[in-house]
Amino acid sequence: MTFFLVIVTFVSINLWLDTERSNVEKIDAGLATINLQILTIGELERDFFENEITNINFYKSRYSPYLTQRDTIAQRVFLDLRILASTPGVMSTGLHNTIDSIQYALINYEKVFNEMIRLIIKRGFKDTGKEGEMRRHIHEIESSKYTRDLTTLLMARRFEKDFIIRKDRVYANQVDTVTKQLKAEIQLKPINLEEKKRLINQVDRYLISFLDFVALEEKIGFNNQSGLRKDLNDSFKLIKNALQKINQTLLAKNDQSHRYIQQSSLIVLTLFIISFIVFSLVIARILSKPVRKLSDSIHEIVSQDFSKQVPLVEIQQQDEVGHLANDFSFMLERMHDYIGEIRSKSNNLEQKQRLLMDSIRYAQQIQRAILPENEEIQMVFEESFVIYKPAELVSGDFYWLNAHENKIFLAVVDCTGHGVPGAFMSMIGNTLLNKIVKENRSQNPSDILEELHIEVKIALHQEKHKNDDGMDVAFCAIEKLPNNPDEVKIVFAGAKRPLWYFNNGELNEIRGTKRSIGGQSKYRPFENHAFMLPKGSLLYLASDGFNDQHNVERTKFGKMRLMNLIKQQAHNPLDQQSRNYQKALEDHMQGEVKQRDDITLIGVKL
Repeated sequence: MTFFLVIVTFVSINLWLDTERSNVEKIDAGLATINLQILTIGELERDFFENEITNINFYKSRYSPYLTQRDTIAQRVFLDLRILASTPGVMSTGLHNTIDSIQYALINYEKVFNEMIRLIIKRGFKDTGKEGEMRRHIHEIESSKYTRDLTTLLMARRFEKDFIIRKDRVYANQVDTVTKQLKAEIQLKPINLEEKKRLINQVDRYLISFLDFVALEEKIGFNNQSGLRKDLNDSFKLIKNALQKINQTLLAKNDQSHRYIQQSSLIVLTLFIISFIVFSLVIARILSKPVRKLSDSIHEIVSQDFSKQVPLVEIQQQDEVGHLANDFSFMLERMHDYIGEIRSKSNNLEQKQRLLMDSIRYAQQIQRAILPENEEIQMVFEESFVIYKPAELVSGDFYWLNAHENKIFLAVVDCTGHGVPGAFMSMIGNTLLNKIVKENRSQNPSDILEELHIEVKIALHQEKHKNDDGMDVAFCAIEKLPNNPDEVKIVFAGAKRPLWYFNNGELNEIRGTKRSIGGQSKYRPFENHAFMLPKGSLLYLASDGFNDQHNVERTKFGKMRLMNLIKQQAHNPLDQQSRNYQKALEDHMQGEVKQRDDITLIGVKL
């Protein structure tokens, strides 16, 4: 009877856990769909504000494909939320209130967004809405044959445009002041009374239209911290926080289920053993020797912690003791099967972990293989050092060297991310630099960076996917001049990374262009910086990992501190400098401080 109760309990617990896990997976799948739809709504809204807000056809037709698609997805989100709310397990996980809050926040978000669109249409653009009214009134004044001196009128137009661009009420007040001045000037003009009244009426109507325009802009919001724009952002944050809360609840529920699965077998077995011992004590006087033999056998099995398959003593009796022994033997066999299954799954997980780590170590070997060897660097420079410290096994930083005829090309590249994603980007960057410089024979640093930018966007399909992955680069071309052996020509171009050079006791910095390679950053042309340096001068190129490394107090090492350290160490041989830089970094990271980013610092002597 006891064995039967234990088995029933064990099966019931496992069935309950399987049901709970299935419910969590259904909720998680529904939540992932809703999350993706909300992200799509955000992208469509961004596309609408980027493309349609200045599209006169939208204001005339009041139709936008972005809004149509957005509304369709929003309706689908509401439907999916209702489906999610009715999913089994929502009540048991305590998520129904959170789902309700998402629905309420989404309803409020829709109301705010629709109101914003209504106000935007009412505000208008160019010849439509309040902006159109404003323009018609001011053009009426401009076209009057009595308006010869347009100074005050143009001043009002200038303040009007300043307000439209900067969204600052100071300019609205300036328009109000200038229109009063304009009315006063009209009063002084030697024109008939009717014409004066007409012009003054146009000025008043222009001012009314402008103030209505300002009021609409204020309701919409001058920035993300005011008006409907603030309400929209607040609602979106509520939705994101609620979704994040559900994710955290599901993760906790999933972890709890795994713990229950691991503990249930042990708990059920423990209960069985306890009940069996109690039962044995009750019938000890009746079942003496067979029971003691069976008990000793059970203790031997338990003492092995079920890690070894110890056979149960054989009881030949056909009474209750014999049946009990047979039942326990059957239960023990099933338990060993379960333990074997668990051990097999554990071994599979360990094997997959080993294979994954082996793959990453192999990737580390491949990445190391594409980096220039120390001998290559020493062949082209009198002295040099390389500090290369990946944050993980593989790195998002890499350095690159190419010598061709009388030119040496040296680069330090910091790719987006670190670890495996960063390593993939570094392989792409290294391959593209080889193609651009070695195959295409490009030798102008700014042109090389521009070509690298284009190739990265093509390789990552960034025009389609709009992702911001890319890299920051310090790229230097070093040219030996045959007619001037005592000096070397340096041409540097950077993408957010600088070049430092030490000469005549001073450390100088040339900043890179504020634009990354790849991604969606604003276009700025990469600039070349060409200059001459005497032999013996020192060049330094680095990623931002050294600067950004923090200590136990969360204080970064800092760019200025690194530059001061380089200036102090510049008189030492470069190999000594390398040891001193690494010692300074180790001192800064004393305590339980994890390296937060890949670190690369290269120094060469011309």
